[in-house]
Amino acid sequence: MSQLLQDVRFSLRQMRRELAFTLVVVATLALAIGGATAVFSVVYQVVLRPLPYSEPEQLVRLFQSTPQRERGGVSYLSLQAWRERTHAFQGLEGITLTDFTLTGEGAADRVFAARATAGLLPLLGVRPVLGQAFGAEMEVPGRDLVVMLSHGLWQRRFGGSRDVVGRTLTLNGQPHTVVGVLPASFRFAPDVDLWKPLAPNPAETEGGPRHIFMRVVGRLRPGISVEQARTELEGLAAALVREPEYAGEAPGVRVMPLHAHVVEGSRQQLWLLAGIMALVLLVACANVANLMLARASAREREVSVRAALGASRLQLMRQFLVESGLMALLGGAAGLLLALWGMDLMRALVPPEVLSPEAARLDGHVLTIAAGLSLLTSLLFGLVPALRAARADGRGVLGGLRGGRGATGRGGAMALLVIAQVALALVPLVGAGLMLRTLHSLQTVPLGFEPRGVTIANMYLSKDKYLDDERQRLFFSELLERVRALPGVQSAGVSSTVPLWGRTGVAPVLLPGEPDSVADARELTNFRTASEDYFVTMGIPLKAGRLVEAMDGAGSPPVLVVNEAFARRYFPGGKALGQRVRLALDGESFREVVGVVSDVHHDSLGEAPSSEVYMPMGQFSVLRMLLAVRSTQDAEALAPILREQLRAVDPNVPLIQVRTMEDLVDASLGRTRVMGALLSAIAVLGLGLAGLGLYGVLAYSVSQRTREMGIRIALGARDNQVLWLVVGRGLRLAAAGVALGLGGAVVLARGLSSMLHGVGALDAVTFMAVPALLGAVALLASWLPARRALRVPPHEALRSEG
Repeated sequence: MSQLLQDVRFSLRQMRRELAFTLVVVATLALAIGGATAVFSVVYQVVLRPLPYSEPEQLVRLFQSTPQRERGGVSYLSLQAWRERTHAFQGLEGITLTDFTLTGEGAADRVFAARATAGLLPLLGVRPVLGQAFGAEMEVPGRDLVVMLSHGLWQRRFGGSRDVVGRTLTLNGQPHTVVGVLPASFRFAPDVDLWKPLAPNPAETEGGPRHIFMRVVGRLRPGISVEQARTELEGLAAALVREPEYAGEAPGVRVMPLHAHVVEGSRQQLWLLAGIMALVLLVACANVANLMLARASAREREVSVRAALGASRLQLMRQFLVESGLMALLGGAAGLLLALWGMDLMRALVPPEVLSPEAARLDGHVLTIAAGLSLLTSLLFGLVPALRAARADGRGVLGGLRGGRGATGRGGAMALLVIAQVALALVPLVGAGLMLRTLHSLQTVPLGFEPRGVTIANMYLSKDKYLDDERQRLFFSELLERVRALPGVQSAGVSSTVPLWGRTGVAPVLLPGEPDSVADARELTNFRTASEDYFVTMGIPLKAGRLVEAMDGAGSPPVLVVNEAFARRYFPGGKALGQRVRLALDGESFREVVGVVSDVHHDSLGEAPSSEVYMPMGQFSVLRMLLAVRSTQDAEALAPILREQLRAVDPNVPLIQVRTMEDLVDASLGRTRVMGALLSAIAVLGLGLAGLGLYGVLAYSVSQRTREMGIRIALGARDNQVLWLVVGRGLRLAAAGVALGLGGAVVLARGLSSMLHGVGALDAVTFMAVPALLGAVALLASWLPARRALRVPPHEALRSEG
């Protein structure tokens, strides 16, 4: 132990004496370990960490499937049959999402709610932090007027008051009693504000279509596999469709582990990031190993002297490993601080639905990862110098060391490390290049509308008060009249949804003379309801005919406006004006196409616009509408004015969200932008480390060949010839690294293919630009040490080895 402490004290003196070298090594390791710890912690929290439920490995997610939709919701009727006729599950429970208008205390608000079967929380092993959960006796209409609050709504609306249990909330005009508050860690359905018992009324479950479709979760019995449960359910589903009571039920079933379902949307991307960050960590290790080898060459005489004085090989190895271990520990400690900052960056970049605020933190597992990375890197970059020190002997003191076989061997090892660095740095650079090219491609996609100057506000009408179509029409007419009169407002309209907002309706479409069976075989068409001036407000160009007008009311002939994709799909030559079509939701009624508008990217900028129809608000009304306002005022200034106008029309109608269309366009690019930003940051770090490593090995090579260069210059070699000796070697090392790294880059590119748009996985521009960039870095890293060598006078260079 005393010898080890002596080695530690000696190492600390060496590190203080060579402060610049120590700082470079520690900074390199801190950047790599900090970045790796942040990325790996997100991967652990999102992908690897077990779900926060009791025995989560037994939980599965269940779907009903049809040829048109592989993962659909489960009907209430099928859930009841599964419960009664299967043996693979300890329990099967479901929820369906809805929303309510909350009134009574403070301003009206719209809250998202989950109607859940009573056994869901016990199935998950979750208990309220206040009050109690639902009981089975509450799954009866009339006895279901109770709610449990989410932790977020409890804090936001009631200030965390512990006497909230027993209070009454008014939801859609009906009083509900608060019976419990759920824990903050419970995120089974994100953004849900409150939970209510699922008490279906007879109209929802008996006869005709089943109107309740749920997200169903099951807990497997011990010893039952997912495959066994799937086989049992598939057999049951095939039998059910032959029974009259279950006619029309979906014929297929899908079962998958709940954890796999939760993480599948982000698993591939996070594993890619983790793999790329691991490559950068290896680049850092190779870089530090090169620095350590170069430093070891300067200490060869010292090591040989110690060997001549009787130091054993074990002692020499231990000294080098202690030094590398101390620097790794310092780098790991600094890296942990950087990881804390990196987690803040990840929270800013990664959407909350992927990385929740509770998950974006460092815990004991991550600290273990950081310690393991520090230990691993110390072994990786300290082992080679330690092994070389073990082969030292006292003869080096007599014979001199420079230019011998040891130098050549070290130069070869350092060159191999540089090739590996360049190869590893190439991979994230290609990934970053592909994502940046994709982002540019998406930013140049024609939107089909003009987002600048448009503010969107979300509204919900109460079913009890506005179930009548005429009352809805009067409400929106008065609101639009008020908003259009506001200073700075150029136009305003309402629609059931706007581009890039989501939640569009879909329906089968039939042409005159076609049987209903044709609609079943067709892809569904998106439909929306819109008021007059909506298209003008959104800047959606009219291509033919006319737009929706105020005269298109309930007593007028039914009409609709279609987009160009609809016209091309259903009518030869796209000539849709005057044609008649029938939507399944209209029953037997046909509508005349009175206008054709341009295609709009409603769902995603990365997907081609699909066929869409717009129905006049006066002929097809919905309770959830979005107000679109084109104004010279910004959204922040306009929001309180819009709320004031809404309260003047009906104080019990909440204005939920106010956003700009430009924000929606930016948000639609979020996933690509996040991946591009993370890959770019990792790639820049890898490129910098590779460039530094190349510079280090060439600087070492120049120092070993100073005498040779002096002789060449003395014999008449021109400066450019001497420069090429160094630059040419640097470019050859970079070329070898590029050739080696192309295979890994191709693998990464194929892994990113699902996120690319307008760019192929083997994009020629990217695969030419990245090697060119690495070549430029190699040229700079080679030129700097070569120029420094040329500044040494030939007579001094000749004396340096004398």
